[in-house]
Amino acid sequence: MTASRFEEFKKHLWGNTQQPDEIAQTLFLSNDVLFGMERKAREEWQLHAAQTRFDRLVNEVKALAAQAEAMRVTTIKNLEDIVPLLFQHTQYKSYPMSLLEKGRFDMLTKWLDGLTSLDLSGVDVGGCEGIDRWLEMLEEQTSLRMLHTSGTTGKLSFYPRTDMERDMWMLALIKSYEGFGDEPGVKLGFDHLRLPCIYPSVRHGRYTAQRMVKFFADHVAPHPDQCYTLSNGTLSADLVSLSGRVRVAQAKGELDKFQLDDAMKVAFRRYLDELERQPQEVNDFMERMMRELSGQRVFMASTTGYLVKAAQEGLKRGIRQVFAEDSVGSVGGGGKGVSLPDNWFDIVQEFTGIKEWSNGFGMTELTGSMRLCSAGYFHAQPFTICYLLDPESGEMLPREGVQTGRFAFLDLLVQTFWGGVVTGDKLTIDWEGDCSCGRKGPRIHNNVTRYSDQVTGDDKVTCSATVDNTDAALQALLAVQ
Repeated sequence: MTASRFEEFKKHLWGNTQQPDEIAQTLFLSNDVLFGMERKAREEWQLHAAQTRFDRLVNEVKALAAQAEAMRVTTIKNLEDIVPLLFQHTQYKSYPMSLLEKGRFDMLTKWLDGLTSLDLSGVDVGGCEGIDRWLEMLEEQTSLRMLHTSGTTGKLSFYPRTDMERDMWMLALIKSYEGFGDEPGVKLGFDHLRLPCIYPSVRHGRYTAQRMVKFFADHVAPHPDQCYTLSNGTLSADLVSLSGRVRVAQAKGELDKFQLDDAMKVAFRRYLDELERQPQEVNDFMERMMRELSGQRVFMASTTGYLVKAAQEGLKRGIRQVFAEDSVGSVGGGGKGVSLPDNWFDIVQEFTGIKEWSNGFGMTELTGSMRLCSAGYFHAQPFTICYLLDPESGEMLPREGVQTGRFAFLDLLVQTFWGGVVTGDKLTIDWEGDCSCGRKGPRIHNNVTRYSDQVTGDDKVTCSATVDNTDAALQALLAVQ
């Protein structure tokens, strides 16, 4: 495989100092090529790429080396050999919680060093107070541009993506809008179409959504000022962690024993300041959209929950049919902790005026977004090797017929850490036959849900829901400490 659009992005993003390798350059092939591969050719390429990734990273990523030794895997001979090497998604939050509680960011860095091929042994995090500052110091001293998630325990997952791998994640996202065959599509950003961007969420932070906003502002909007967000605040990793830990203390009836350290107090005071400003920021957001974007063609992207919330607020203010109907609209991720009304799509269309919306399936752990096709299926690109596992035994289900199980994958686009992950998602995949939309390859049914924590041990929730449910407790703690 050779990349056809690689040079176009190289000049914008990486220059001559850093670039995707030959495997990762597969991202820059057209969707017609990627989804036109017959199964035999696709799986032969996937096997070779997986072997190449494993042979290099097993000597550079300590966690992978340990798993390979434990599973007695020394080489990959077929696609099934990859399954014992897949990390549980909890691998990326496998550090002891005491490291956060005691502020041992030197030890947290040592833990992270085992998950990446980058050498972090020389990173100095002395004097670091808080997760936000730790992530900032990593960025100052290395090429890491971390992504974090959240959990009800307050134990965040940290994904050690480099700046290039962060960009690849975002490029894969906008690539999903390009279409396939005769389907309508659009090439967004860079030397192609630039549109004002709207993402009704918090603007800053290291959560996936906030990384997306920064990318849209720099590379998709005509000017960074033409990237519109609901709030100019910051999603603090310290606050996300703190809110989860407070929730656990509440559930155990141990809130009176919970102590806020200085970093926690700073994070929460900042959050309260932003919360106080939020009504005005929402008002400014609505007024600015009406003043500057009314009737224009825009690119609007959001998780469904955030978008419905913004649409409901707009409709309350009498704002309807704001943008040109041929605007590019994108939703995904479900409610994310928000209970969606049955007519949520009608609400979104009435507020925005955007006629067509794309729906995507993706996650922080995976480079690449799978767009819902005209036949109602999500399609994985060849650089994502998909698996379904039995939710109880963890055994691989046959890659044939129609199967339902726990989703797992090997992400071939990442170069500095092992991209094999077992998720908490319940998926149904049709492995055989071609889709009526014309795409070849596995077809993922549009009924993605999550297995219960009794099955997967999963504690993944959204930070927005966590913070909303713990505000009162956080304020009480801050008042007495």
